[in-house]
Amino acid sequence: MKKNLLFIASLLLGASSFGQFTQLNEPTIGEGTTLYVIDSSAVNFEAVIGSGVEWDYSTYGGYGGDARNITVLDPSSTTFSTDYPSATSALDIQGFLVNYTSSNTTERMSQGFVYSEVNLGDVVVKFNTDEAMQYTYPFALGNNVSDSFEGEMYNATLGTQPLTGTVNATFDGFGTLKLADGITLTDVSRYRISDISTITVSGTGLFDGTYELERDQFEYYDLTNANLPVFVYTTVILRLAGSPNPLSEFNLALSSVDPTTIVNVEELKTAPFSVFPNPSSDIININLSSEMMNASFSLVDASGRIVMTQTLSNQMNVIDLATLEKGIYVILVTNNGVISTNKLVIN
Repeated sequence: MKKNLLFIASLLLGASSFGQFTQLNEPTIGEGTTLYVIDSSAVNFEAVIGSGVEWDYSTYGGYGGDARNITVLDPSSTTFSTDYPSATSALDIQGFLVNYTSSNTTERMSQGFVYSEVNLGDVVVKFNTDEAMQYTYPFALGNNVSDSFEGEMYNATLGTQPLTGTVNATFDGFGTLKLADGITLTDVSRYRISDISTITVSGTGLFDGTYELERDQFEYYDLTNANLPVFVYTTVILRLAGSPNPLSEFNLALSSVDPTTIVNVEELKTAPFSVFPNPSSDIININLSSEMMNASFSLVDASGRIVMTQTLSNQMNVIDLATLEKGIYVILVTNNGVISTNKLVIN
């Protein structure tokens, strides 16, 4: 395993004045919290780093109580325990992801994760050749760690495929976090983890190729009061290796405060298609402009998962929603690498 530890405290104030991540403030088995999904158009404040900074999410609405439970589990109690024999902790994000880790007084390592994909089912990612480092303890403001990982991915449809990648993690900010409904948290620490996994799929025919899965996640902690994050912002992009155009992309923002303001249902940007009726409970009609013929259609739920895909081969297309749950969704229409979007309410 190659490790590259970079200390950029010279760009920031001394870390000794602020919170630190250590093995002592890792979340322990049995701990849990509930975070609420907020507006997917929220920004990630990537450039807001350093000490004494402010991250303002107070103006973003929610989705009417749409929530995700986050729970720390004993790995032996999980469905895929035998795939992660060296893990000592499993962090479960309800209906989305389970992360498997182990730690000691000097570092925390990741053994991989299980992702629940609506079309493929469970995707089991194992760093069973070379684990991925997430923290070097103590991890303080300005500290950064880079590492490589290697293993395999298993899925009932795709079989077992090789996987390699790199991860970079940093404690990049300390300051004030403003949330909805006038809630302001001070002395908040931000941890950022970015990774790129390269997966080579062969022997499946339809899905053969080399793919890149990019994840960029910002986690905000009030370490004085809790070991689990109070806010999480995640971007995930899947693309064919070397292609500038994503096959899929979504943002997921989770907050400890459920906003009383509900996200307005309106177009995220001007799109060359129209959808009606909206809201709907059973079917929608998608009317394409002439330049969007033979486009692909995807429907993404509030957690960022793709719940439906199909090809739009006509100018007017009817989509059946009968099997979907009530809620707010994002429509993605892709043509020649260009993605156009609109929001949809199913009631």
